[in-house]
Amino acid sequence: MNLKARNPIKVVLLALMFVGTPVAHADNASSDAIIAIVNNDVITMKDLRQYVASVASQMRVENKSPEEIQQIMGDYEQKGLDKLIEDKLVLAAANDKGIEVRDDLVDKRLAEIKGRYPSEDYFIKALSTEGMTVSDLRQKVLDQLKVKYEVDMEVRDKIVVNPQDVTAYYNDHISDFERKESVNLQSIFVSFDKHAKQEAQTRADEARSRLLAGEDFNKVFQNYSDGSSVGEIEKGQMVDKVENVVFNLKLGDVSDPIEVQNGIYVFKVIGVSQARQQALSEVKDQIYSKLLDDHFQAKFKEWVAKLRDKAYVEIK
Repeated sequence: MNLKARNPIKVVLLALMFVGTPVAHADNASSDAIIAIVNNDVITMKDLRQYVASVASQMRVENKSPEEIQQIMGDYEQKGLDKLIEDKLVLAAANDKGIEVRDDLVDKRLAEIKGRYPSEDYFIKALSTEGMTVSDLRQKVLDQLKVKYEVDMEVRDKIVVNPQDVTAYYNDHISDFERKESVNLQSIFVSFDKHAKQEAQTRADEARSRLLAGEDFNKVFQNYSDGSSVGEIEKGQMVDKVENVVFNLKLGDVSDPIEVQNGIYVFKVIGVSQARQQALSEVKDQIYSKLLDDHFQAKFKEWVAKLRDKAYVEIK
């Protein structure tokens, strides 16, 4: 069972960084239509479009993967107005407390973001592409940290997950922790999009011969593969044609070339694990993270509802 929970504050903070990020969009008259009022602030259709666009912009500046961006953006595109209102309320709560953040903490966060780029020039170029400056990013990092402390104080620090809770969850969901038989695979994939079928077959045969001769996998991979190596898979994750072969190989075996719809695979088995029941000690950290996330989501929702009750919020 995959219990990798999202960081319970990360997604909340991600949005809070973006309130007010300028994006040049929406020229039609309806873009200025007021769609909500939060205390003394009005929210227009243009604000909402800028907000959603700025979420993606910030994630690109932070060099997040396309998968991360797609996952988070799906939620924001569906619930954009609710999230924008929520973000304004949370940020206002942080500002009302007068929370201050040391400059060195902001500097450290900026350095982490810059560190994802090969040079300062690449970082500045990424900012420019998204219509931002270093000052814009610094302000947003400052807001992010202020909000983090506010959310920690009001929500996260009040959550307790006891060892007994973890044990109870494990016992109640014990079947979820049954590990299926799995194999760890190194793989060479020759694509039909890049090679004619006969050429692809020849390349796959050559790659297999070199692996059987004991040549280093990485070298063969670099010379022949058109895709990433598969890694560990459990039974039921790949097509029958592949599974019927790889789950009958022994440790160290190299498969014959296996043709699939879009190319040809050659596999080498570097690990074999039998089906088994995972012990509580193996999964307790995963369960703890899931329970913490579940509690956080519920408590955060309650807290924001209280902020909303105290504020003036009108949706047009």
